[in-house]
Amino acid sequence: MEIEVFTAALFLVASVCGGLCAVYIARSKSAITKHSRVRIKDLSEDYNNMRQANEEEKKIYKNKIRELNAAVSRYSRGETVTNNDLKNSSGLGEVIMQLIPNKYKKAASFLVPQVEEAVKKDPAIVERIYEKIKTANTSNQQAQSGSEDKGTNTL
Repeated sequence: MEIEVFTAALFLVASVCGGLCAVYIARSKSAITKHSRVRIKDLSEDYNNMRQANEEEKKIYKNKIRELNAAVSRYSRGETVTNNDLKNSSGLGEVIMQLIPNKYKKAASFLVPQVEEAVKKDPAIVERIYEKIKTANTSNQQAQSGSEDKGTNTL
């Protein structure tokens, strides 16, 4: 009986000591020191700076997209190149590519920088290019429709 009481007391003392050690270790690992406070503050400032930079970039990109959409809608309505478009020549090549039919876009993509330079020098060149593309499309469509008619007649 004496041994059972002794082992029970030994287990009780060991568990209390183990619990106190666990609390001490946990407190020392999770305690916020002066250095950890500075590090947390620096990290939060870095996060805020990055978030603000991303918001500013989003605003810039949204404005560019609006300008390009406005330019595309003007050109689809048939308006000419404005001086503002010439200053913001970043979207001018894309607008010119909108004038070209889809099947020719790959072939004409390497000419975009040269066309942008030509348009900067003479804005009226866009109208001439558009007319040439338009006449090429109509003559090409007439040739295709004529060849289809001949094919159906021979059958």
